[in-house]
Amino acid sequence: MPTLNHYTESIELSAEWLRKALPLMSRQAAALHPVSYAVWYGYVAQRDPALRAAVDEALARDGRLDEATTLALYQRFVAGFDAEAARRVADGMQHLLAGMADTAQAAGDSTARYGDSLARLSQALSTESDRAGDAVSAVMADTQQMRQALQSLQDRLAANQREIDQLRDEVHRARRDAVVDPLTGLANRRGFDEALDQCLSIPVDPAPDIWLLALDIDHFKQVNDTWGHGFGDQVLRAVAQLVRALAPPEATVARIGGEEFAVLLPAATQPQALALAEQVRQRVSAARIKRHDSGETLARVTLSVGLSRWRAGESAQALVERADQALYASKQGGRDRVTELPGG
Repeated sequence: MPTLNHYTESIELSAEWLRKALPLMSRQAAALHPVSYAVWYGYVAQRDPALRAAVDEALARDGRLDEATTLALYQRFVAGFDAEAARRVADGMQHLLAGMADTAQAAGDSTARYGDSLARLSQALSTESDRAGDAVSAVMADTQQMRQALQSLQDRLAANQREIDQLRDEVHRARRDAVVDPLTGLANRRGFDEALDQCLSIPVDPAPDIWLLALDIDHFKQVNDTWGHGFGDQVLRAVAQLVRALAPPEATVARIGGEEFAVLLPAATQPQALALAEQVRQRVSAARIKRHDSGETLARVTLSVGLSRWRAGESAQALVERADQALYASKQGGRDRVTELPGG
């Protein structure tokens, strides 16, 4: 499937591909919606030979692409593309539509002025020659038709602009959803990685104290096996809410694995990071998970925590690995504890 690196075209080039895609789209049985456009955009861009071959085969077989075929092509070849790529496509469509709208508006203004001039000319000639007046009237009628056609075009462009705005909103939501864990509402692994990369890329002198907490729910598999995955999800949400509530506003709190969480502290001292880790561990250990329907206390949950401090110049992966090593040490040491390896 296409990836972000696959879509490197500029707004101008994507606008050119839009010009090529629209006539092809208009000949099909499928409606002119974003799914259809994504298929034909990929077709005219000629980036995916398999997509072009599948479209050509469908056209040879059926003559036109209907909704079902278009959706199948979209799901097979396009659905996995990055939300950022979709944003670039939407920008290209908006760029082109804005230019078309300006052109239509200018043409409409010119037509209106031309019509006014003809009206004045018709009045001047009406007293001189009936034949000339008839000729001007005919031209005025054609001009009125042109004006109506341009108005219709402007209306359609306005409607298309609204669709583009809606598509842009959907892309923004898709990008937001791409970095959020749907179960807990925290950042997911991708969101965490992006936040960590951004944090480490900010040039600050002297380098800030960046701390990473790796947290893992102890014996979570037993929780799932004993009480079911629905209860396990309840535990994950409860832990996520507690960690988010205790972490400072500037921290990134993420669920980066099944029962593993991470807290990125962009500027904290060692005592602050350690205090947060202990506070989270103690609060989770003191909590009791209850059934929603009966209020019955079902389980006690504990956390193991690993703590690491970023060393200036090291990679994000190295920081994560050291936090994982500290977490592993907590597990090996008996669980329900916080470990900071020597040297951070």
